[in-house]
Amino acid sequence: MTAGTLGPAHRPAWERRWAPRTWPARLSRLSSALAAPGLRLWAAIAAVVALDAAWLALLQVEVEPAGFAACAGLVCALLLAAAYCGTVRPEPTLRGMALASACLIAVTVPAAILHYLAATLAFPLADASLARAEAALGFDWPAYLGALAEHPVLARGLALAYHSSGPQVALVVIALSATRRLGRLWRFVRLFAGTLLVVIAVSAVLPAQGPYAFYAPERVPAGHIETVGALWHLEPLEHLRSGQLRSLALGDIRALVTFPSFHVCLAILTAWALAPLRLIGPAAVALNGAVIVGTVGAGGHYLPDILAGAALACLALAVSRRRLGAAPALSPASSDGPPCNATDLGVTGPPPPRRPPPRAAMTGRAARPTIFDGEGRVAFVARSRDAYYVFGSACRDKDTAEP
Repeated sequence: MTAGTLGPAHRPAWERRWAPRTWPARLSRLSSALAAPGLRLWAAIAAVVALDAAWLALLQVEVEPAGFAACAGLVCALLLAAAYCGTVRPEPTLRGMALASACLIAVTVPAAILHYLAATLAFPLADASLARAEAALGFDWPAYLGALAEHPVLARGLALAYHSSGPQVALVVIALSATRRLGRLWRFVRLFAGTLLVVIAVSAVLPAQGPYAFYAPERVPAGHIETVGALWHLEPLEHLRSGQLRSLALGDIRALVTFPSFHVCLAILTAWALAPLRLIGPAAVALNGAVIVGTVGAGGHYLPDILAGAALACLALAVSRRRLGAAPALSPASSDGPPCNATDLGVTGPPPPRRPPPRAAMTGRAARPTIFDGEGRVAFVARSRDAYYVFGSACRDKDTAEP
């Protein structure tokens, strides 16, 4: 220890590393590490799981557990990793990846089961109404598909873009976690879950087979990848609507939604999530524009499906932004709170410091807000276009403060 410095035992209490000493404090720290993207979202996931279980029991459907058990085990492993990276060894990037991945899997699998079960309601098909609306808009779907058949390179490129939606979700999780835009990541996860559940509810009331079955076009693209996304749901949909569902395995589930298009919703949300990132952002916007165009042919969607999916995504973003703007500013963290993970706070307005400002650490940079990290170091809080970033282990975890 050099002259003029203090050892850990002689530092002020507010500069020492916080460690919970009671079980309630430890549980509070653990729950804070797993709270994002929001307790209401986790409650909604639990409600969907309960609804699935009750519906399956009512229909007396035999469930093949292997695939679903594997997904449940993966979610538990990811939550354990998030808890470890949020409490034992703070690693905000890895925690964000693990927690977002767990939530996305936890919402997607029960929602997939729900939309499969909703098809057994067998409401009247809406294909005729959608085709009339498409004609009223002046769009000739069979002619468009014929043009794609005459340009196989274009058709294949659009089909590849269409099938990139799933990998792009993984890219969102990795990129936003790596750049510590966790507030934006949690918002994306909530928007993903909310729009998915709305799409399932609407498609249950307005089911449709799609334009391939309705128009029965004579000219179609020749490749398998160009048509698989538009045709693979027809047999399962007929099977479900005729009341022949007796067993369910994870590998048997197909996407049955036609109106509105969730692919378009996801394309807009993905482009929004990645847009602020250098290099990745412009490429993601361009790629998802191709996804939207490719949804008509490769996804087998009517034009009203595209418009409805785009409207839903834009409405969800507008509502989310309005709630974010109305969120109250964060209050200072309490003295008994755990040190947070480096986190995109996702709030507007300058965050108040957790402890008194440092003595000389901000020389020449007094206008920049600071927070201590619990070990005597200064964690700088930098203002960005959509949120704050905290570099280093800092204050209490506030990444769930964004509504």
